Amino acid sequence: MTDPGFLLSRVGAAARAGFKDVLAGWGIRPQQYLILLILDARGGLSQQDLCTAARVDSGNMVELLDGLEVLRYAQRARDPHDRRRYVVTITPAGRSALTELRRAVTEYNERFLSPLTGAERRRLAATLGKLFATTAEGRGR
Repeated sequence: MTDPGFLLSRVGAAARAGFKDVLAGWGIRPQQYLILLILDARGGLSQQDLCTAARVDSGNMVELLDGLEVLRYAQRARDPHDRRRYVVTITPAGRSALTELRRAVTEYNERFLSPLTGAERRRLAATLGKLFATTAEGRGR
């Protein structure tokens, strides 16, 4: 089968399933992993700014953060400068879990991409990045 759309959908489904399995070991979902990455990189963010950065609507963000708080990976607290807002931060436990998660994701990527040479992996990443940039999600919509 050489239809690129079909192949991308099948490879994407396999990659997504494996990625979800890796994250499930820590009790989180892909969007929660993204939230931890954002919080680790940016520090505390208002819940609304986090919604924008992760491209998640506010209703879904509440559920995602609830799960991260149960695991003690993130916490919400009232913004001392604006009591109407919540600031979300990654906890020490979240930072520790994220270190392990990054390692597990890297190992998963190595296994998944093992049929490709280093040059092929770089070309694949560049090509997928180019395609992603043309999608609504890649453009931030």
